[in-house]
Amino acid sequence: MGKFIWQEMRPHQWTKNLLVFAALLFGGSLFAEEKLLMAVVAFCAFCLASSAVYFFNDIVDAENDRQNPKKCHRPIAAGDISITQAYLWSGLLCLSSLCLAYWVNVSCVFLLAVYIVMNICYTLRLKHMVIVDVMIIAAGFVLRAVLGAAAVGMMMTVWFLLCVMFLSLFLALGKRRHELAAVEENTIAEGRKVLQYYSIELIDQLMTIVTAALLICYALFAVDANTKNHESMVYTVPLALYGMFYYLYVVRIKRGGGAPDEALYKEKPILVVVLVYFASIIVIRNL
Repeated sequence: MGKFIWQEMRPHQWTKNLLVFAALLFGGSLFAEEKLLMAVVAFCAFCLASSAVYFFNDIVDAENDRQNPKKCHRPIAAGDISITQAYLWSGLLCLSSLCLAYWVNVSCVFLLAVYIVMNICYTLRLKHMVIVDVMIIAAGFVLRAVLGAAAVGMMMTVWFLLCVMFLSLFLALGKRRHELAAVEENTIAEGRKVLQYYSIELIDQLMTIVTAALLICYALFAVDANTKNHESMVYTVPLALYGMFYYLYVVRIKRGGGAPDEALYKEKPILVVVLVYFASIIVIRNL
């Protein structure tokens, strides 16, 4: 049973929650021990909350997942975890996450509760609503960044929060494009219901708008006078440009983008530019 519980918690998805550390990294406090401890606890709380959401999502989608050749192997869909057990684990993980967040501060409890409620609404209804579905995904990433800042008592510039929003929209749209292309090419038998409201042309137009907005916001963030060492931050703009352009190449030419986290280690140019980028941020903002 323990193996199935761990599998259902989807620890490989916890990499998304690393955004909780963004405030420390970009705020120049990455090596401040007390703040780092708070950020680690906040990260653990968000991991438990996201796992609780995965349990709930798979409970609601269990019947549909059984018809999907890939998702049918998920423990709840496969019957390795009963619906009753899944509800209990979802509730336990949710409660544990809120208790951890309370150990940090009340603001983290509130933000985590908003994330949980928002994702319950997403699972029950909002994921079937065109445009709203990707905007909810983006909101989830913004909440991660805001919660990380609240955990360590730091403020994040509006430009950075806009960057987080547009980047998550960019990745979510890329994933929708990959799924839609797979359905149209009969690579998969059936995709999520919301795909019927999208088209490749629409998604390409939306990605063009989001890409432009993201690059403008990042450039403004890099040169913001309120940003530490903003004179040096401007040199990271070409790295951001290359990363965005190459990912567009992966999505539109190589037909990738279905799993953004996989692109990080499957596409060497992306891996290299990400490593160089974060090394640059550590040197510029934290040393």
